[in-house]
Amino acid sequence: MFLIFVIANIHFIKTQNCNSFDEEMILGDYYYKVEGQTMVKLQYKSYEECLSNYKIDNIQLKFESGLVDNLYCLYQTQIYLNQSLQINKDYNITLGKKQLILRLPDKKGQQPFSLLNQFGNSYILNQQSIINLMMEESQVTSFKIESIKLILIHKCNINKIVKHLSDNLDFWLVMIGDVNCQMQLTHLQYDYFISQLESKEITFLKGNQFIKSKSRIEFQIHNSSFLQFKSYKDDELIFQETIMKSVLVQTSDNCIPFGQRISLGYYYTNYDQSDDIIDITYNTQSYCPQGFLHIFDENGIDQWIKIRETRILNMSKVYENSSHQFSYVTYINIVSLNSYTIQRMGQIYYYEIYGAIDIKSSKYQFKVPLKQDDQKIHKIIFFGDMDSNWTGNKSRETFDWFESIQYNQSDYDVLIFEGDMAYDLESLDCQQGDWWLRNMTTFSSYYPLLSTPGNHDSGANHEFDFYRMSFLSPEKSQYNTRKNYYNFYSVDLGLVHYIFYNPTNVVYNDSNQQEIDEMVQIMKNDLDQANQNRENVPWIIVNSHFPMYCSDSSDDQCSQNFIALRPFADLFSQYNVAIYMSAHQHNYERDAPFINNQSQVNTGLITDGPQQHLIKNSAAPIYIVEGSAGQEYYTPLVPYESQPYTIYQTGYNDGIGIMTIHNSTHIYFEQIDLVTKEVVDYFWCVQERQNYVNKALNIFLWTLLGLFILTILGIGVFYLIRRQKIKEQLLP
Repeated sequence: MFLIFVIANIHFIKTQNCNSFDEEMILGDYYYKVEGQTMVKLQYKSYEECLSNYKIDNIQLKFESGLVDNLYCLYQTQIYLNQSLQINKDYNITLGKKQLILRLPDKKGQQPFSLLNQFGNSYILNQQSIINLMMEESQVTSFKIESIKLILIHKCNINKIVKHLSDNLDFWLVMIGDVNCQMQLTHLQYDYFISQLESKEITFLKGNQFIKSKSRIEFQIHNSSFLQFKSYKDDELIFQETIMKSVLVQTSDNCIPFGQRISLGYYYTNYDQSDDIIDITYNTQSYCPQGFLHIFDENGIDQWIKIRETRILNMSKVYENSSHQFSYVTYINIVSLNSYTIQRMGQIYYYEIYGAIDIKSSKYQFKVPLKQDDQKIHKIIFFGDMDSNWTGNKSRETFDWFESIQYNQSDYDVLIFEGDMAYDLESLDCQQGDWWLRNMTTFSSYYPLLSTPGNHDSGANHEFDFYRMSFLSPEKSQYNTRKNYYNFYSVDLGLVHYIFYNPTNVVYNDSNQQEIDEMVQIMKNDLDQANQNRENVPWIIVNSHFPMYCSDSSDDQCSQNFIALRPFADLFSQYNVAIYMSAHQHNYERDAPFINNQSQVNTGLITDGPQQHLIKNSAAPIYIVEGSAGQEYYTPLVPYESQPYTIYQTGYNDGIGIMTIHNSTHIYFEQIDLVTKEVVDYFWCVQERQNYVNKALNIFLWTLLGLFILTILGIGVFYLIRRQKIKEQLLP
């Protein structure tokens, strides 16, 4: 009906030379490009040659023609900005045998106009003038008309939508698309119909499938603060609404994301929660709730995920009732990825972080580690005791090495950090920790990071506030009390059950017996569960900042920890923990599997000469000190005098450890000196436990027994059948 009204205003003029059809006026690039000069493009088609002169009022027009598919001629001309057509004035245009009315809208005016959708095309209706909105084929297009930026969403490509939203903040922003895209845009917090926050950004999206149906929307800007729109279908008014304009997104450098870090979610714990597989955390200097994550892969995943949680770390508030003076404030933004996004375990995903609509990080990638075994070799990186000051160039080799491997995602599943970051996280009013977060992006933005806190991570009040707020780990909820300092969590990755625990108060004698008993019980409960799942996950590796043994005889940690931690050590031997990883000492050290400071060498469990590169069926864990990643707080005088349990120590250079999980019986570990790029120590850990052998033997014996029974039954049936046949032959 509405088109009939419009067409009624198109006057036919007969000429002798031309029969035209499909006459159109198309809005020019002046309305969608910064430097656009074309106000409108005129075109029509004809099956015969048209010789008439055409004009807009007194402006003569010259058309260029071309033959299309050998069927018809297409005539086109463009009206440019310098041809001095006035805005919002009616002009008569002769196209072929038809006369059209052209009324060009202003780009930054406030005149009412309508947006019409008909037969899959969109048109601007400016009084009696109808102008087609046509661009090259695109999923998202936008036009600036009468101080409204119309963003037409033909296909919900969020990346392209964001680009259209990222400029011209002085325009009213109107996104028009279907309901499905409206749901996907919730993370932007730009949608008037979705969220009405205190910050009320004035953009909105009309979720009425406008571009798929015959409909019309009228816009009228009353003033700089109010916009009215009416929605029609088949010329019937469906609804109308007035929107009040407030400040659009205010972005600044304070929303630049930094400290990107990847963590494992509760999917990897005994909870097995598919709604929390991977968590990506980043910091901003200000509160930036409009931030979001763009994640995509090479198999069709292309999603935009809003922030799940924003934590405010206000250090002055943390220490408001103490003598410590802090002013540092940071905002910790957390995005969680579930099974809808992470559809393929073990594959590489790419992501970008938008701190705000127009502030984007670099492109990063990570590989989703497997929870279940896939019968392939997997590698884990271990390191600890590292800062990023680089005053004396310590740790620089470690950062450079991480940068050199960051694109080779297939080689390493996760990074395990054994504590003591930045030296210290709260030093210099937390600027040390802030600098650490910014620099650790070198590795934490590419690999999931599993960490356990060290004594230098505890803070001035020994409450681990900066660490606990900044670093996620899938803790078990029943243990998440402030008294426990988030001291325990465990995850399954392939064939290994990894346990992380923090006995800071135990080794410094700040715990009473009840607290120690509680921690030991937590450890025992987890080891019980892990032992029940030994058939699927045969290896157990424990991680802590504090070593069970170490060689510096002047350090109480080396001479006393095995006593303080004895209840835990007893459990590790009882449950056949294979390896105990730690740090704290600022070098690398490998120690023999002692039990209560008693050597296991003479039991026959350790083989392969004095360097003991093969440890088989050990009665206690192999003890590793992995504290050589690089720091400037204290330079050890290494190597120390060897103790009875000492197998190998490194010197001053930076280093990291790489563990290769081969199968259910063999693990290989090597220590790499990052200065010389050499493997300085290695060993094989072999587990062929008797219970596994007995189980296999039992299965074999039961199989033999079953075959024996089946054989006896078969012989019996054969005897009965044979006897019956003989009996039948003897009967007369």
